[in-house]
Amino acid sequence: EQLLVAEAHRWGVEVYRNFDSEETRLVFPCDGMRATRELETISPQGTLLAKERMPRRQTCALATFPFAQDIPLSQARRYLSRDTGCLVMEKKADGAVALVQASIVDLSDVWFRDCTMHVIDKGDDLNAALQRTLGTQSLPAAGIDAEAIRQLRILAKKMFGAVADDKPIKICTRRYKNQGLVFVGQAEDIHLFLGSEAVRKELGIANLTQRGYAARDRKASCFFSVCSRYKEVGLGAWNELVTLYRDDNARTLTTVQPLEQFKREKQ
Repeated sequence: EQLLVAEAHRWGVEVYRNFDSEETRLVFPCDGMRATRELETISPQGTLLAKERMPRRQTCALATFPFAQDIPLSQARRYLSRDTGCLVMEKKADGAVALVQASIVDLSDVWFRDCTMHVIDKGDDLNAALQRTLGTQSLPAAGIDAEAIRQLRILAKKMFGAVADDKPIKICTRRYKNQGLVFVGQAEDIHLFLGSEAVRKELGIANLTQRGYAARDRKASCFFSVCSRYKEVGLGAWNELVTLYRDDNARTLTTVQPLEQFKREKQ
């Protein structure tokens, strides 16, 4: 750990230890439905983080944050102007662009097996449902936004057609304590920090990429080397403040999250 701290400070990256997390995700179970197009995971800053095809497994689902997100039109325009448009963006009447920062997950993974789930009904008090799911009297800072649920429903309908209207959306919550180090800095400085081979070895990172890093994909189920066992993780815009930390249940051992999102869920 001394090596990690010293190297982080060398590049102006702040180091913290320990956090408590109350993570909440909105989940749309896909139940093996056939998707019409690939899913792009795009950050609110307009960075393409991933592009995946939906596997036709019964346990696959779409997952997103419980709060509504927008993306500046200046960053959304290059996606919306394509002939195919953009599944995860929706222009609103006021001229703003709604974003669903969604990813493809497997409900058989540890994160979801260990979480508490609640099926959303139309008449639900969403925040009361979240409190029941967490088993607490206090409401987490993030809460649940009805607009986030509506946008996830719109995305599901774009991907799977009208049949998506009949499928339930679930609230999934997980509480845990992380005793490890948390690195906070601009994405460019984090990238420089990861330039050290010794640092990458400590964090389970295989190598650097142009805009992030590659690490072993712990969810990959490849046979005969048909697909890559490594996943590229984007750090986002160089001037964006991000957090880097280890998560034993994440797809890669070391994960990255924008600081603003991190602060909504963790303390």
